[in-house]
Amino acid sequence: MNGPLVSIVMPCYQNGRTLARTVRSIQAQTEQSWELIAVDDGSSDDTLAVITQLAQDEPRMRVIHQENGGVSAARNAGMEAARGTWLSFVDADDHLLPHALHHLLSLTDDQTDIACGAYVMRFRDEGGREEHHACADGDLQTVLESLLRGDSALNSMCARLYRTQLIREHGVRAPEGVKVGEDVLFNLDAFIAARAWRMSGETVYIYEFGGDSAMTRARKDIYARSVPMIEGIGRFIDAHSLATPLFRAHIDLYIRTLRADRGRLRAALSLSRAMAARITKDVAFGSLPAKQKLYYLALRALPALSFLLP
Repeated sequence: MNGPLVSIVMPCYQNGRTLARTVRSIQAQTEQSWELIAVDDGSSDDTLAVITQLAQDEPRMRVIHQENGGVSAARNAGMEAARGTWLSFVDADDHLLPHALHHLLSLTDDQTDIACGAYVMRFRDEGGREEHHACADGDLQTVLESLLRGDSALNSMCARLYRTQLIREHGVRAPEGVKVGEDVLFNLDAFIAARAWRMSGETVYIYEFGGDSAMTRARKDIYARSVPMIEGIGRFIDAHSLATPLFRAHIDLYIRTLRADRGRLRAALSLSRAMAARITKDVAFGSLPAKQKLYYLALRALPALSFLLP
């Protein structure tokens, strides 16, 4: 592919105050073979004016303006315009560490389709407290389970590289209309199509978390907002006949989301027979490990017993 090594897609919505800092973090990269595609998603503040001015002084930066369609629509527009061998995503209120692109590229070879780094979540509303998150490493089963459980940095589209050819040949797109967990659905499709991936515990990305950031808004009414993601995961499991290998992780998806929204007891009481039927649909009972057979029977008999699950 002719063009830069990395195409960085930056969706922008109401980020007029923060995006200049994000752009500076990209310009500070030790790896300079990149292009930045800034997609203004119908902002009503000065976002478009700011990125237009920044692009006048940065020849590697391009600006796309579109009507508001959400972060996935903005990312998809950026992916379609990308000319690089690799795709990377940066949110307009976060920043890359200076060695990020160089380090991620060092993980790649001719067979690697995804390279993942770690990220730090910085909680500005809590005095700058930081959490370090690295990606779960292992085979496809490990990766898919981690994506469903959300127990590592794998669920993010940031802090990594995706081979552009992989994304285009397999038609991988960010799911539009999904407001929570769109990254998870994108990554499920990307990893199941990938030939190989490499993970690193090296921090390459800083999420700025707090105030009115996108990540802060995503935590409100978490279960109701997560339903499109949960339904998308169900379709993924069906499409790839993964009901049995992902059975326990599928349970954990529901329980984790319900508990985050309602607490442990109310979550157990909220796990309906319809939800249990969805989780156990197409599961080959005889192929489950012994402990998972007990979970299966408990869900079928009385879903509220999920209260006892760790």
